[in-house]
Amino acid sequence: MYMRIYNNKLIRVYTGDDLNNSEIISELKGRDLAGFTIRDKNNDITFYETDKVTAKELQMLIRNLKTATIAIKMSDEEVIDYFYMIAKIQLIENNRDSFTEEELDEWMNANIDSGIINSEVWREVKDKVYDKLNLTLQSTALS
Repeated sequence: MYMRIYNNKLIRVYTGDDLNNSEIISELKGRDLAGFTIRDKNNDITFYETDKVTAKELQMLIRNLKTATIAIKMSDEEVIDYFYMIAKIQLIENNRDSFTEEELDEWMNANIDSGIINSEVWREVKDKVYDKLNLTLQSTALS
């Protein structure tokens, strides 16, 4: 699994290895879909664009696990949580109980693909991630 920017949205891309996991397959049904691809016998890739993962799409993916990828649009909450978890790990690894906005930018630049960190997606959620981290630090300090 990896993250990418597609049409100014953060998407989670699952490859054939990820799709071997039945738990991941069950989580996909009904999700907002950016699209999926299947590679045929001639090594040509066919892109399928659809709005939701239906039972039909899941069956196509399952039949073609070794050559399929599927891209799921992440919800706003999932996007914030994605960035938040990366920043929280940096706080823990650096044994920090405070940070600046510049440090947050440095951590993100060091740990996330530049295409993602330089995207509108990051700029839109940066303040929310910053606030959520500060709330976490405050609640930890009060404990």
